[in-house]
Amino acid sequence: MKDLHLHIGDKTTSIVIGRDLVSNLSQLKDRNLILLVDENVLKLHSELFTEHNCITIPAGEKNKTISFAESIYRKLVEKEIDRTSFLVGVGGGMTTDIAGFVASTYMRGIEFGFISTTVLGQVDASIGGKNGVNLDGYKNMIGNIRQPSFVWCDFSLLETLPKNELLSGLAEIVKYGAIWNSELLTYIESYTEQVLELEPGAMEHIVTVSAKIKMDIVEKDVMEKRDRKFLNFGHTLGHAIEKLTGMLHGEAISIGMVMASRISVTLGFLEENDADRLEQALVSLGLPVQTDISIDNIFSTLLKDKKRAGDMMHLILLKALGEAFIHEIQLNELKKLLNDLY
Repeated sequence: MKDLHLHIGDKTTSIVIGRDLVSNLSQLKDRNLILLVDENVLKLHSELFTEHNCITIPAGEKNKTISFAESIYRKLVEKEIDRTSFLVGVGGGMTTDIAGFVASTYMRGIEFGFISTTVLGQVDASIGGKNGVNLDGYKNMIGNIRQPSFVWCDFSLLETLPKNELLSGLAEIVKYGAIWNSELLTYIESYTEQVLELEPGAMEHIVTVSAKIKMDIVEKDVMEKRDRKFLNFGHTLGHAIEKLTGMLHGEAISIGMVMASRISVTLGFLEENDADRLEQALVSLGLPVQTDISIDNIFSTLLKDKKRAGDMMHLILLKALGEAFIHEIQLNELKKLLNDLY
């Protein structure tokens, strides 16, 4: 078991990586504990939560909305949850995003933590304090940054994860190798089979390294002024693809990373063999690397991306594997690049 600590101002978040962590909830018995639990997690692991006060969170991004958050507020009022209470979000990124948003806005903020049950959540969504909901299908348009008290990354709950959800999370781990630590990408290339089989040693290594990278970046740039923007590598285009296709987040980000790496090559920043290597790593993991969606449709959707600034877009590109940077590009130039490439 690993116990890491994220320090933001005077707030410390404990990030625990291990197995059978749900039992630690007994340590919070003296609090008015309320759990927001993903419906699939509750169905598959109901015995872990029978003694706790739970609100079920339906699966799917379509429920990550202000109106659904309002329905949770009303249930919290009915259950007499007050400022002394402790809220725990149990599930993947959708559940922890909305749980953090609800906890940080209910009664102007109550204490909260996460039990992350997906690879994507464990290495990305649950770490860093970003909480939010979507607006009209556009990702995380309403939200805040407020740190949880803890994040428990429970490997035992990954064993019932559908394969496509596993692969979606692995895309974000590849992202960390691409933007920050090329040795992580090398490890994935060397141990692809072990990773896909959830071999404990391999999973502990890649989740721990990824969590440390996310923590390092967040501690340097909690409000996303510079380095934290690197985490958006593949996301500008990927979010547009995700909205248009309905595919899982990591699947769309996989395609977005390939597109961003090819743009990096075209602009003369990245060697083509590095872009090839990144694409092959994603293919080896069984992730998609291309889409049939037209560039016109992708472009019209990304115009509503929150990283747009007037007629410019802040795009995360690569100088080398493990070295990302922010490139400001005119929207008409970006569209021309995409049309030339695809």
